Amino acid sequence: MNVTYVEHIQKKSPQKKECEDAFVLNEQAGIYGVLDGATPLVCFKDEAGHNGAYLAARIFKTKMERLKSGEELVKAVEEANLHLKEEMERSAVQTELEEERWSTCVAVVKVMDDQIHYVQLGDSMILVEDENGKFKVVTIDSVKGISERAKQKRVEGKKAGENLPPESYYDLHMNKLRYNRRLANVEGGYTVANGMPEVMEYLDQGVIKRKGIRSLLLISDGLFHPELTLEETYQRIREVGLEGYVHELTEHLNKHSLHIDDRTAVWIKFN
Repeated sequence: MNVTYVEHIQKKSPQKKECEDAFVLNEQAGIYGVLDGATPLVCFKDEAGHNGAYLAARIFKTKMERLKSGEELVKAVEEANLHLKEEMERSAVQTELEEERWSTCVAVVKVMDDQIHYVQLGDSMILVEDENGKFKVVTIDSVKGISERAKQKRVEGKKAGENLPPESYYDLHMNKLRYNRRLANVEGGYTVANGMPEVMEYLDQGVIKRKGIRSLLLISDGLFHPELTLEETYQRIREVGLEGYVHELTEHLNKHSLHIDDRTAVWIKFN
């Protein structure tokens, strides 16, 4: 069973100056991926004008594109994460402040003869379609529900004597986001590649048997539909294609005045 066709799509958010997503098409090594840089809460730009989200996603993209077939994905994540840390230090980023770290979600697969290895962080997701046309979500969206978990953590913290602002302080969106970023790669928080060594403790990784797999879909959260499950999203993509689905989704979001994010996907089909 060979990869017969790989389709990808990337559309920039109309609210952004540059796309903070990235994709990986390392066909020689059988490595494919989607990376979603987390929009920064600070105004850092490098000498070329790129922000931390763009830079984090590109660091991982470059690492995955340079991998050879004999190299392991988990080790590649560890090395890319260390490189990310080093680049932040080189740019004098205050990494002790979680909201200043450059960070990216990760969804990468390595297609082998009889297995598919995967690594994942955040809410960039990996799905599979079996030969019977059933769709299944492989990875965990650790970002889902983070604001609710953050609020509960504050409640527990106050009970334990932690000095925190009143809850109304977090009604301001930026204050809420800053607190949420402190929950990166901790118990009860969310996963993201941001240079912390703890990334490797929380990395979602695994192996899928290739037998019976018809296709794989890797997506950034910009492809999430507010009214569809991920399985239903995959089914719709199968019906109308990536371009058709992204067009439909964008029209729906526009119609309902909802946020349009960067939209990136890689669709791998087997014979």
